[in-house]
Amino acid sequence: MMRLKDKVAVVTGSSRGIGRTIALGFAKEGCNIVINYNSNEKAALEVENLAKHEGIKTLIVQADISNRKDIQRMFKTTADNFGHIDILVNNAGINKRGWFEEITDEDWDMIMNVNLKGPFICCQEVFPYMKKQNSGRIINISSVAGQYHGPKTVHYAVSKAGLNSLTKVIARYGAPYNIYVNAVAPGIMLTDQTRDELDSPAGEYIVGLTLLKRPGELQDVVNTCIFLASDEQSYITGQVISVSGGAYLG
Repeated sequence: MMRLKDKVAVVTGSSRGIGRTIALGFAKEGCNIVINYNSNEKAALEVENLAKHEGIKTLIVQADISNRKDIQRMFKTTADNFGHIDILVNNAGINKRGWFEEITDEDWDMIMNVNLKGPFICCQEVFPYMKKQNSGRIINISSVAGQYHGPKTVHYAVSKAGLNSLTKVIARYGAPYNIYVNAVAPGIMLTDQTRDELDSPAGEYIVGLTLLKRPGELQDVVNTCIFLASDEQSYITGQVISVSGGAYLG
C-alpha cells in the first residue's frame, strides 16, 4: 500500500543529498513531488526523471529558500498546479566547518539564513495553505549536531538547535489546524561522500560514539520522514526524532 498516495509534498533542497533521497522515497509511496533547487537545474531534472518512473506528478521550482519572495512564489506555483499542499520538508541546509575562533560574521549569517531563517519563512508562508485545508505535515531536517552541540560546526550546531526549538514552537501554532510539525535529526550517515571519512581513524572514533557501533543509511532518514508524513501517525507533533544509532540520548 502506498502510504502517501495522491499527497503533494514540497521538499526544499531536493536536487541532491538527503533531500533528493527523501523526494524519491516519497515518490515511491505515491506522493506528488515539488523539487526545489537553488542553482543546479540539471540535478533537479535528474531527480524529476527518476521520480516520474513511479507514476507520480512532479514540479520543479527554482527558489532561494532564504528569500521570502522566492518562497512565496514556490508555494503559489505549487498550489496553482496541484490545488493543495499536504507536506513540507524543510531540508535545504548548508555547513561550513570551522573552530569557534575562526567563524566570521559572514559565515554566521550565511548558515543562519539558510538553516534557520529559511525554514522559518517556509513554515510561515505554507501555513495559510495548510490552515485553509485544516491539515498538513511539516518535517524539519535537523541534525544530531544541534543536540550534541558542535564542536567544529559551531554555527551549524546552533542553527540546528534553533531549528529544533522552531519545530516545537510552530507545533503549538499548528495543532488547532491539524498541522503536525516534527523534526528529524540524522546522525552519522554512510554515503558516497562520507565513506572515506568513516573508514579513517577519526571516522571509526565517531562511529564508536553510537550505541549501535555503525553508521546509518539515508533510507533510515527517509523511512522516518515517510512515517511522520503519512496517516499512520496522528498523535506525534512537536518532537525531534534522533536518527543517530543512539549517538544522542535525550
